[in-house]
Amino acid sequence: MHIEGLDELDNRILTLLTENARLSYSEIGEKVGLSRVSVRSRMTGLEEKGIIRGYHAVIDPARVPDSIRFLLDVETSPESYNEIVDAIADSKMIRQIFRVTGECRIHAVGLAPNTKEMTRFANSLYSGMKGVRRLRCDTVLSVIKDLDGGVDYVRCEEHEHLEGGAAR
Repeated sequence: MHIEGLDELDNRILTLLTENARLSYSEIGEKVGLSRVSVRSRMTGLEEKGIIRGYHAVIDPARVPDSIRFLLDVETSPESYNEIVDAIADSKMIRQIFRVTGECRIHAVGLAPNTKEMTRFANSLYSGMKGVRRLRCDTVLSVIKDLDGGVDYVRCEEHEHLEGGAAR
């Protein structure tokens, strides 16, 4: 990983963290040639700038029995946009929400416990919310590349599979 505008040490620290966010300040310091205190200071600075947003476990939805990762695309009327965003955000199934190009369009990524619950949620938005112009809900068959989720793409001769910590 290389982020323009950051010095080489900060970039090396970020690379190490993306590989293993559980490294201690001392372990990072040993790898980049800094003291534990200097690493902590640099990481605090990166957090304050919003470059590091947090440290968290990456859950592999493919390992959760019967779970389904889905993509939700919604186009709304302008006057209903905020209400619909709030309704989508209130769902425990929704993991990410994006405002995307186009007039009043929302893209969301969710994880449903099963197909029935995913369908129920999509139907409740489409038929239960005024101002939904279009709604599309697709299930994710496999993740090919997701650097933020820790997935590396590997191609085998007979089939494709993933190595790493996110859904397949």
